[in-house]
Amino acid sequence: MTASMGVENSYEDDRWKHGAFTKALLEGLSGQADYDKDHAIYVRELDHFLTRRVSQLTEGRQHPSTEVPRSMPNFPLYYH
Repeated sequence: MTASMGVENSYEDDRWKHGAFTKALLEGLSGQADYDKDHAIYVRELDHFLTRRVSQLTEGRQHPSTEVPRSMPNFPLYYH
């Protein structure tokens, strides 16, 4: 996972005390990325959440990227 595309800036805000990607990551792992409500955050759920949330936080100026090989199954990253 990367915070932004290579030609983009990664945005921070004093209100967050860190960057948009980190804010979105913490929100996602707190349960907001658990779309199916099974108490597990899967890599594809987190990727989807990060993509949407970082774009919201930065008004479309920053786009995170995740590279998961096709042969790799959708696996849980975190249980909450």
